[in-house]
Amino acid sequence: MTRLSARIAVTGTPGTGKTSVCSISNWQSVSVKKLAETNGCLEPIDHRDGAAPVDVEKLSSILKEGWSKTKEDVLIDGHLSHHLPVDAIVILRCHPETLEARLGKRNYSEDKIRQNTESELLGSIASEAFEMTDVPCFEIDSSANESTEIFQRLMDWLADGFKPSRPSVAIDWIERIHGSD
Repeated sequence: MTRLSARIAVTGTPGTGKTSVCSISNWQSVSVKKLAETNGCLEPIDHRDGAAPVDVEKLSSILKEGWSKTKEDVLIDGHLSHHLPVDAIVILRCHPETLEARLGKRNYSEDKIRQNTESELLGSIASEAFEMTDVPCFEIDSSANESTEIFQRLMDWLADGFKPSRPSVAIDWIERIHGSD
């Protein structure tokens, strides 16, 4: 059976391993930032946090039109990738303590580390992806898994026709850390 080509968003909180997974794959990969730059959707740098916001609505509209003409295997790397017109979404999750250590090695500010670990603890990106789209979503705990293992799990899910289309039990760091009452 021939597999159809797919555009897969690889999303998650900064530090969960998105770029590492995309870079070891044999697939073409592109970052949301690069797509935004190429398509004129990158806004001026916000001096409060040093980031250049992406006009996701404009980018999504441009890509939807352009991508309708071609079909290719591509991984879209970025914490906003689930907002783009993709065939499936892989959400990388990372235990907040592990994430805090990873972000510390990147020399993130204490405030930025806190914001990102809180976002991961609450599952903000996963929740967004599950609520905003009807495309298949797959969560992977990247806390201890190597990028090659994560990519293989992604490929197995793809080969199985993106089944299941949603996790039966979503990753819940609060429950794992504090237990359920």
